[in-house]
Amino acid sequence: MGTADDVLAAARAVAAEDEDRAGVAMLVALHDEDRAPGPGTDADRALAAELARAWQVLRDAAPDTTVQDALAALAHLRFRPPGGVPGSSDAPLAAWRPADTGRGDRDAEARRVHDAVLAGRHLRVVNWHNTPASHAAQLRRELTWYAERFSPVTEADLHVALDTGRWADPRPGVVPAFFDGFASAAEVAAPLCEELGLVGWFYPPTEFLDCPAGEQRAFAADHDLGVLDEDLPGDAPLAMSWDALAVLATRHEVCGHSATHASSASVRTAAHVDRQVRRPLARLTEVIGRPPAAWAWLGGTPFDPAAPGDAAVAAAGVRLWTSNARIERLGRRGPRSTRV
Repeated sequence: MGTADDVLAAARAVAAEDEDRAGVAMLVALHDEDRAPGPGTDADRALAAELARAWQVLRDAAPDTTVQDALAALAHLRFRPPGGVPGSSDAPLAAWRPADTGRGDRDAEARRVHDAVLAGRHLRVVNWHNTPASHAAQLRRELTWYAERFSPVTEADLHVALDTGRWADPRPGVVPAFFDGFASAAEVAAPLCEELGLVGWFYPPTEFLDCPAGEQRAFAADHDLGVLDEDLPGDAPLAMSWDALAVLATRHEVCGHSATHASSASVRTAAHVDRQVRRPLARLTEVIGRPPAAWAWLGGTPFDPAAPGDAAVAAAGVRLWTSNARIERLGRRGPRSTRV
């Protein structure tokens, strides 16, 4: 893994990257509340030891870091294409979070993640947001690098891995995740994934897709959606259409991401839950013909059964919860997806 200085430099490099223009590589833990993990391999134990060292370095360096930052630094050092933006000495070490979202019990979350990695329950995820045609060549290079080294992952693959502790493909899996429902995800990212044999996971805020094209730039500005300068000329839609999402669902995984790109902490009343969770899940299920594969809030917070919005997602039967440090399988509620 390198020295403490290498970890700090990697964390700053991750912080310096523009997540609206490049894929941010993450190592995430896999967790199932109903199934205890089995023993890991020597490679898993070595990876867990590297994670523990990276977490200790960042924990000691800044009080607001979390294990997410250690996972991102480790992924930057081990699981991403060469190049990228170098960090600087004044770059923050801790990832951005919404203003209404705390960091929870840092050490408890670090222990949960470490134990999952130690047991071999981990996955590579690369997060993209906007992927305009002007960046298609860069996106192709990044996706090609991952496709040459890692295998595609479907929802069904993840459930099998959580059930058995094994992946069907001898290569490690990778999830290219595309957030926020931009038209470019359907027009640029999805075709590249298909050409390269990867399965994309798409997380659209549903009201962005409902928004008339002429109002989408204002919607994006009001709801923390990263619009690039390249998107500003003209009046072409920023958001993908519902028809495009339905086509995506025939080859990729579609997931819930609230109605307006909301955080879990902002969803407290029954009306908020209905707008941000129940109606989006119902519409997604109607359009793609099955429940969404997973859910994620703005800020990538872990599942909290005491949070009204989180509880509503689980009650609706969504099985996988995507946070910045873990993919969690929620309690057994209804049949599992078997689509490959």
